Amino acid sequence: MSQDTNIDIENTNKSFDQIKSLKLINFRSHSDFSLSLSGKPLAIIGDNGAGKTNILEAISLLSPGRGMRNSKFSEMVKDNNSMPWGVNFDILSNGKNYEVSSGLRDNQKGRDIKINSKKVSGSSTLPEIILLSWLTPSMDQIFNETPSYRRRFIDRLCAVYEKNHTKNIKIYEKLMAERNSSFKNKTLDNVWLDALEDQMSHASIDIAETRLAFISNLNKVLETNLDPVWPKAHLEIIGFVENLVSSWNSTKAKEMLRNELKNNRERDLFSKRTNEGVHRSDLLVNEKNKKMEAKNCSTGEQKSLLMGIILSHLELISSLKCRYPILLLDEVLAHFDEIRRKSFFKQIQKIGSQIIMTGTDISVFEELEDIEIYHLNNKKITDIR
Repeated sequence: MSQDTNIDIENTNKSFDQIKSLKLINFRSHSDFSLSLSGKPLAIIGDNGAGKTNILEAISLLSPGRGMRNSKFSEMVKDNNSMPWGVNFDILSNGKNYEVSSGLRDNQKGRDIKINSKKVSGSSTLPEIILLSWLTPSMDQIFNETPSYRRRFIDRLCAVYEKNHTKNIKIYEKLMAERNSSFKNKTLDNVWLDALEDQMSHASIDIAETRLAFISNLNKVLETNLDPVWPKAHLEIIGFVENLVSSWNSTKAKEMLRNELKNNRERDLFSKRTNEGVHRSDLLVNEKNKKMEAKNCSTGEQKSLLMGIILSHLELISSLKCRYPILLLDEVLAHFDEIRRKSFFKQIQKIGSQIIMTGTDISVFEELEDIEIYHLNNKKITDIR
């Protein structure tokens, strides 16, 4: 999916991705935790430190990567003991039932994933079963963080938009690591580098094309479908490879990137790293009405800009894929005023996504009529509405 797409938000022939039940074993603070879900909006209420975020983190492992905290898998073990963690889910997707499980490998250097009891190679298969998006307090500073932080953010959104995006990034990172290793070890083989850089160029152009197409389509939704109570964001991805893709066709862009990598070998040998590529791109976000970079907006405006991006992402994906991603919100809604909370609930009801939220104040969620509310205390969960 490397080009702009016609967006039909009102398409009614959509299917729901839904988590029907979950079970956590030896995961973070939970030694044995189970919960059944109806598909309605769900709020988990509890004191700070009760383990609410740990539940959302476990759910976020249904997406490629290391979840919403981006932690090492070995750090997810309860109390750092020697017993491996495991998470299990019953999922309804496209009218079919799936059992998805994941757990720490014996060597504690990765995780295994099973779908219907069959082990799959890597996590890139997961978006074919279920689509996820999330927003956490740690993401509030994204506009003031490093380019690598913003790249991870936009690439996670792109991974829901284009199923091969995560795989392409992994391929690129592996190739770049091999290239960098040759510079560090000073074992240069120009024929070998020619072949490797050709592969890097192919992966790079695919990554850049997906980023550009996704952002173009997301900006359309931000422009036309977002409630005016949210500040209007405009996104742009800036980088050498993205500039090539914007200026030339794929074949020419790949050729020019190969030449750039080849011409940069001497400089890269000196610095012992690859200095140009999609790993150096950055996400630029502007508040369109004020014509101001998001990093210069107030903290409240930054939170609202980010929420607007997440809501528009849900609408975009539901319209293009005819599927509703599941949304995880960790301690987020309490930061918005009543007007924006009402707008958020209205938007969620319109989109139809399953949404799982956490918070400490039950009153934040009582504005939404058709909602399940659970209380988490001492690792035990109780239905209170």
